[in-house]
Amino acid sequence: MDFKSFASALTKIEKIPLPGHLGHQGLSPKADHDRWAGVMCLFYPDQKGITHFVLIRRQVSSGPHSGQVAFPGGRKDAEDLSMAHTALRECEEEIGVSRHSIKILKAMSQLYIPPSDFWVKPFMGLIDHQPNFVPQREEVAGLIYVPAADLLDDRLIKMEQMNNPIRGVNQLPVFDFQGNRVWGATALMLYEIRQTLSEIIS
Repeated sequence: MDFKSFASALTKIEKIPLPGHLGHQGLSPKADHDRWAGVMCLFYPDQKGITHFVLIRRQVSSGPHSGQVAFPGGRKDAEDLSMAHTALRECEEEIGVSRHSIKILKAMSQLYIPPSDFWVKPFMGLIDHQPNFVPQREEVAGLIYVPAADLLDDRLIKMEQMNNPIRGVNQLPVFDFQGNRVWGATALMLYEIRQTLSEIIS
């Protein structure tokens, strides 16, 4: 997927309504909930001008998301002016891409994650050159560079039945990128991005 064509198509994205997904619905933590995180789906061109986005694999830890594939992102700090600021700051900290070089394209649907008791707000971002990625080794075990065309490839997504004690039994998306299984909250967010992009990219 040529980056210039991709970036040109994205000029229409703000007018595209969010499709949402069953995984975004039906969960309502307490009204005074203040545990929020911002994450970034960052699109960029590789050296050949092909559009990619980047995922991280989290370090193995004692936390509920140990070793999982995820977007760069993290918890909102008191100093953050907005959730977009959180996503930009965390993207810079975790993968070394300057927040000032990223253009935010669209805010996606927020998603509640019961295992960590967080609301997560995803954003689509764009940078017009291939970044010099510098992973934060304390948090990031590795990076996965995914061609944007793979996100729209029906062969790389399947729906699996999953039984969650809170959500119940649902058919939820699972992606396979270069042998990396992407599931859970990240897959739900990717699914919504996929549905949104499919409206403007043929």
